[in-house]
Amino acid sequence: MNFTDALNRNLEDIKRPPNLPVGHYVWQINRVPEQEAFTSRNTGDTFDRLTFQVVCVEPMDDVDADELEEYGNVQGTPNRKSFLFTQNEEEAVKFEQSMNNLKRFLGHCGLEEGNVEAAINDCVGKQFVGELGHRPDPNDPEVIYAEIGRTAKV
Repeated sequence: MNFTDALNRNLEDIKRPPNLPVGHYVWQINRVPEQEAFTSRNTGDTFDRLTFQVVCVEPMDDVDADELEEYGNVQGTPNRKSFLFTQNEEEAVKFEQSMNNLKRFLGHCGLEEGNVEAAINDCVGKQFVGELGHRPDPNDPEVIYAEIGRTAKV
């Protein structure tokens, strides 16, 4: 399959592929997380966003076998796990909640000691269990996002 051959396809024949089925998966962090500034379109609030790029290692027993068969090979399927840290100094509690969520996630990856920067730099290759759910795009309900929610140790 290559893009040059795909140029001959009819647009009406192109269908959105299925999302990864909901359930728990083992995920692996495949690169050092990226940090960027983020502004909410809805509120205008500003955040620092820390995003972990991950790939699927394997599904757990609660993932529907028929949906997995329809999806195909899940190994290597990319996704991400992000954390938002408010930049509003008046919302220190929300900032600390995000820090605690990050600490718990890093612990689920086996990183329980040292400072945050060292743990972030050491996370590549670490694995965790993540619960995958589906969320519709608020602006286009036909678009469904596959997102990692709760996490746990492998």
